[in-house]
Amino acid sequence: MSDTVLDVLKDSLIANGPEGLRAALEVLLEKSSKDPHFAAEPHYIKYQIGNQQSYIKVDMSEKPYLFWYCDVQGRPVTKSVQYTIADFLWEKGGEREKWLQHIKSNQGVIHE
Repeated sequence: MSDTVLDVLKDSLIANGPEGLRAALEVLLEKSSKDPHFAAEPHYIKYQIGNQQSYIKVDMSEKPYLFWYCDVQGRPVTKSVQYTIADFLWEKGGEREKWLQHIKSNQGVIHE
């Protein structure tokens, strides 16, 4: 029997504000790194800040990690959510290493 959308969303992690979102992402990363079956499943975060509620779907099955954002009132993603996810990817998602590798491979190359 397949899960309904409501069944999936009721099991989502709750994140209050950017700090809560960062903590939820850390939990998902830790569990995903230890359990490939857990990593292969889609994960959902219910993000709340003030009166705004959104759902974030996270795919950590492989890098780069993928994120989908849906605000319950149709508003665009906030800058704080964008920054929190970008910072998480930079620190924990391998983006810093990718950038350093790019810099190393382009040393001495002059771009016109």
